[in-house]
Amino acid sequence: MQRFPWRTQCALAAAGAVAGLAAIGAPAALAHDSVIGGDPENASVVSEFPDSITLEFSGQPKEGFNTVALSRVSDGEILFTGEPELNERLVTVDVPAEVEENAEPGEYQVGFQIISSDGHSTKGRTTFTYEPTAGAHSESANDDDAAVDAASEDSATQDSGMSAGVVIGIIVAVIAVLGVGIVLIGRKNK
Repeated sequence: MQRFPWRTQCALAAAGAVAGLAAIGAPAALAHDSVIGGDPENASVVSEFPDSITLEFSGQPKEGFNTVALSRVSDGEILFTGEPELNERLVTVDVPAEVEENAEPGEYQVGFQIISSDGHSTKGRTTFTYEPTAGAHSESANDDDAAVDAASEDSATQDSGMSAGVVIGIIVAVIAVLGVGIVLIGRKNK
């Protein structure tokens, strides 16, 4: 069995520790909370305009800078923005009466920014369509599409990329591991 000098052993141990920390930290950085349900549901059709909007997340959002906004897709007009109430994994905001009373038929977007359970800011959006005259047709369409909506729940767009600090840390770790490898190969060839 070949014995490595003390410096080489330290360099290998350091490289292994850096690589291990990078491997452990990367999955956690990708674990931002995502929307898994809501009222109205993502991509649903409603016959009555909602008096409140609820989003259910995969984790429990933290108190802090959390906001929900409702906009009309046809013209992009933001109808209201509010700070939601948190109840475990549910984020709820009341729709102002004037927005509800003056709602026009069409597609609406619910935009949100929350502090995920991992402490990172997460942005995203869901949509719903308001068809006041659709009545029973919308309800049966929603029942028929429930399985499709559940399967396509990932269509709720999430902007949950890694933070700059995590990316920089991973890059530094990769460079350190490569540097140690190059040094070790160079010493071995001497």
